[in-house]
Amino acid sequence: MRLMDPTRTLNPLPFEHLDPRRFEDLVRQLAYDFRPWQVLEATGRSGADAGFDARAVEVGRASGSGVADGEDKDEADSSARLWLIQCKRERAIGPAKIVKHLEDIPKISLEDLHGLIFAAACDFSLATREACRNWCRRQGIQEIHLWGRGEIEDQLFQSKNDNLLFAYFGISLHIRRQGTATRIRREIALKRKIRQVQDRATWPGAAIILRDPSDDRYPHVDAEGWRRGDYRWRPVWSCGAGTEGLRIIIRQHYGYFDPDTGNWDFASAFNASYPREAEDLWIMPEVFGNAQEIVEAWSSMPRRNQVHFRLIGTIPYSEIIEIDQEPDDFSDLPLVYTTFRPWPNRGFEPPYTELVTLQVETSLPYQEVAWIPERHVRAFPESMRDLDWEASWTERNGWTLSDLKVPFPSN
Repeated sequence: MRLMDPTRTLNPLPFEHLDPRRFEDLVRQLAYDFRPWQVLEATGRSGADAGFDARAVEVGRASGSGVADGEDKDEADSSARLWLIQCKRERAIGPAKIVKHLEDIPKISLEDLHGLIFAAACDFSLATREACRNWCRRQGIQEIHLWGRGEIEDQLFQSKNDNLLFAYFGISLHIRRQGTATRIRREIALKRKIRQVQDRATWPGAAIILRDPSDDRYPHVDAEGWRRGDYRWRPVWSCGAGTEGLRIIIRQHYGYFDPDTGNWDFASAFNASYPREAEDLWIMPEVFGNAQEIVEAWSSMPRRNQVHFRLIGTIPYSEIIEIDQEPDDFSDLPLVYTTFRPWPNRGFEPPYTELVTLQVETSLPYQEVAWIPERHVRAFPESMRDLDWEASWTERNGWTLSDLKVPFPSN
């Protein structure tokens, strides 16, 4: 069973890793859009801050609209509102501690103070918030805003502050969204190309060549190297675009199926997934071993027992580099560029998913049939079996092939 992919989430932002002054800078820059400021000063960076990490003057009604005719400029400026911004990069602040921080503000700094922003790199409890508000009300402060970890994160995750999120923490939700959109557009383009490739499909699919661009020996091969899987390209049948990627036939075997009992078997020694269109490109009969013997034995079966066993894997869209449908001087088959992976005792393989689908199809007419894994029997002789591959494949897929031998069916 396929496991669910882990979700991609962001961990809490590490405010505690910021230098105290950098935390002050972050809070001050978040405050720029909080109100229409006439001035916003980074007083805390000088050290002698008189209790202000940042001081701001909010534009008053008179200042915002200009000085009216006959109105004195000093009278207009008197409507401006003074704000204090306090920043604490601490792991925890309780009711008593926040009151102590507030008491440390010089009395002179509280004169004519209209509003207070108290920002900290921790979360505030309800009791802490109430303690802060009660203290501020006693001092005649009209507006009180507490920015804890949650409030600061909320602001940073807004689109308008994505530049600050990236500048301070190296995270950009905008870039992530762009990346997601780019990935989706790329998958749509790949699906469109795969559909165009499938337009030329015959039975059992469309012939393509999977190629790793890092292997510059293409297209020259020798039989022994081809048998070992040393080369990082391979002609295969494409079955079209699936939900998660390009579906390809990994292996195809001549098989036996009894529609009355459900018994089945296949000759694993010959992998018939080699496209006919590629036979003129790489003709090496020695690679196919006893293919002729297997085909002749299969052909001697009653037609009702003749089936094709097909292993279908998926190459994820993320593993596809590009699809080239243009012919070249060697082949007119479409090239699907991807990165091959080393497999134990099997050379290099395309990056298809580990778990594959086993499809059983009758021969003339071609029709997929239902089958039961537990109904496996041994109809083909040992000489027509690749026992090493069978053992490896069944172990990877959690299957067990039967040892029960049955007579080989014949006309």
